[in-house]
Amino acid sequence: MRLVIPLIGGILISDTIENTGTLTELLCCMLVPVLAMTFTSFLYGDKLARLYGAGLSLSFFLIGALLYSHSMEKVHVRWPDSKKSYTGIVTEWPLERKASYRLDLMLQDSCCYGKKIYLYVPKDSMAILTEPGHRVIFYGSVKEPSNEGVIGFDYASYLYRHGISGTLWVPSDSWRQLPASEKPGLRVKAVRMRRHMFEKYREWGLDGDGLAIVAAVSLGEKRDMDDDLKELYSDSGTSHLLAVSGLHVGIMCSFLYFLFPMFMNRRGLSWIRELIVMTAMWGYAVLIGLPVSITRSLVMFTTLSICRTVGRENSSINSLAFAAAVMLLFDPTALYDIGFQLSFSAVLSILLFEPLISGILKFRSKIAMYVWNLISVSTAAQIGTAPLVIYSFSGFPTYFLITNLFAIPIMFVIVSLSMVLWGVCWIPVLRIVVVKLLSFLIYVINGIMKLTVSLPASRIELTIDEPWKVWAIYAIMFLLYRWIVEKRIRRFVQALSVVAIWCTVVLLLSFWTL
Repeated sequence: MRLVIPLIGGILISDTIENTGTLTELLCCMLVPVLAMTFTSFLYGDKLARLYGAGLSLSFFLIGALLYSHSMEKVHVRWPDSKKSYTGIVTEWPLERKASYRLDLMLQDSCCYGKKIYLYVPKDSMAILTEPGHRVIFYGSVKEPSNEGVIGFDYASYLYRHGISGTLWVPSDSWRQLPASEKPGLRVKAVRMRRHMFEKYREWGLDGDGLAIVAAVSLGEKRDMDDDLKELYSDSGTSHLLAVSGLHVGIMCSFLYFLFPMFMNRRGLSWIRELIVMTAMWGYAVLIGLPVSITRSLVMFTTLSICRTVGRENSSINSLAFAAAVMLLFDPTALYDIGFQLSFSAVLSILLFEPLISGILKFRSKIAMYVWNLISVSTAAQIGTAPLVIYSFSGFPTYFLITNLFAIPIMFVIVSLSMVLWGVCWIPVLRIVVVKLLSFLIYVINGIMKLTVSLPASRIELTIDEPWKVWAIYAIMFLLYRWIVEKRIRRFVQALSVVAIWCTVVLLLSFWTL
């Protein structure tokens, strides 16, 4: 955890500095002597332990800044003002908009090889027939991402952080498909396989909301989910159930462990079962596009699996920090992904606050204890995600405890049945029964969501208008947690100090704007 914080700090500081051509070189020059100092202090052991710790933290700070600066430097492109021809490979299925289709392209021209853009084309038969892996040629003027016509949202930064270097719209006569010149890569094959599995669901009788939800929770496919359904789950506080996450990892790993019991009690062979399970799980993650939630879960679970195999103890918080560090080292822009933020804040909050909340009440009944544990986990997760939810969506679901109390067990069954469906798909009678059960359960869970959202004051409209306020709230929450655990009054005083600083900053800003 001590290394993740400076890594995140480096990314945040790098984002506030205007990215110039010399920033990356400057950070490299700073990193070399810091690494040398860190290595030297490590060789001297305890004599320079503090210097080693400081050097290691500073190294991760500079690494975070360097990686983010480099990633932003790669995605920024100065496009020519004049129109010209470009060739690109389609990387996703066309996304339907109100008046056009959006094609996600990776350009193949030597001047901009590997750059990703959004190409908007009219709705016609050629756009519908476009598939991942197809090559297209188009003629136009690519524009850098901008916030023109967008209010209250930094759309340009959003595109840059997702690796999109430009956008443009072309008429029907300014683009056409080309024959594929090479075999599709692994990513394109995974996208095609997901679509094939999606069409299988449709062929087996799933449709409408049932098809959209099963595809979301089993394949990570949300492109075919309409905005009303997404808003329904968001307003009810259950949008996390639509993400492929730890719930799915737990179910699938339990199933795989059940299939390979022969290595469980044999010394020296348990690593074979762990290797088989982890290989299968990472293969599944690649298939569904490595979404943040399941990548985080699998890094944590892989760490746990390795520790279990070698007989070492494992800390959940350290595993979570390790997962965050690995993901940020591979993609520092992931820090600004709302899915990354909500996933890690929810799990960290559960690890910290759930034991405190669940310890408040104890029941002899197993059913009552199960319900209370479910409430504890949901409450802890909402505590950790509330500041981000309010900042990003300007509101907070009031009845999240009620909806999660019913929705989580039902979604557990839905996820399990979606996996069972692939096991019985070759038996028509069983396949029909599973599809009917899935459709019924999805009808029930959607009914619960609609009922909850229709209740008075189901959503509280709140606003956090500045990112620094989100950080301040998290600092206050962490200090209050430390006060409860350590029972030291100085932690409470520190929390009050953050509140005082907040109030002072708000007053100063108010006077400044007068």
